[in-house]
Amino acid sequence: MLPVARSVAGIATAPVGAWLGFAYVALISMFAGFVAWYRGLALGGAARVGQLQLAQPVLTLAWSAMLLGEQVGAATLVAALGVVGSVALTQRLR
Repeated sequence: MLPVARSVAGIATAPVGAWLGFAYVALISMFAGFVAWYRGLALGGAARVGQLQLAQPVLTLAWSAMLLGEQVGAATLVAALGVVGSVALTQRLR
């Protein structure tokens, strides 16, 4: 059997808890996130908030290192600091 066919067949046998979790992430979590995101865009301006969003991967990297013990290499750290520096510089030059 092809892997895709097995995956599709597994959907029908997924437990109710899995479906409830999927529904929560799809409806509640995403909806609440988009409401907050668009409110932030309205308050801060799309251009300014869009630049700040560039720092999101760096924050994700920092949290994964602190909370999950992920190893962060020197090249990754240099690139992350470059992104944060660029965002800070463009915010100040406006």
